[in-house]
Amino acid sequence: MPCTLGEILYAGSATALVTALAPPPVLGRALARFQLSTGLGLALSPAAITALAAAGPLALWGTLAAATLGASAVVGRTTAGPAPGGNGPDARAI
Repeated sequence: MPCTLGEILYAGSATALVTALAPPPVLGRALARFQLSTGLGLALSPAAITALAAAGPLALWGTLAAATLGASAVVGRTTAGPAPGGNGPDARAI
């Protein structure tokens, strides 16, 4: 399976990043959600990309752009919390 440079850089550091950012009480939950989301993406993306490509380039790239913007908005909203490892009153459960 060919990998892009981004995938190669991501694969080596993503789990370490999740481990570093998750508060200790929810580390297991954070790692489980990370692995689940990664696994689902790897399992479902070939069928989704094939279906979108068959519908035409606008459907493919429009959907990918919308998904990227939507994910960016969610990440932007959920990252404004306490310092990594913080357990203050606004510590967010991952």
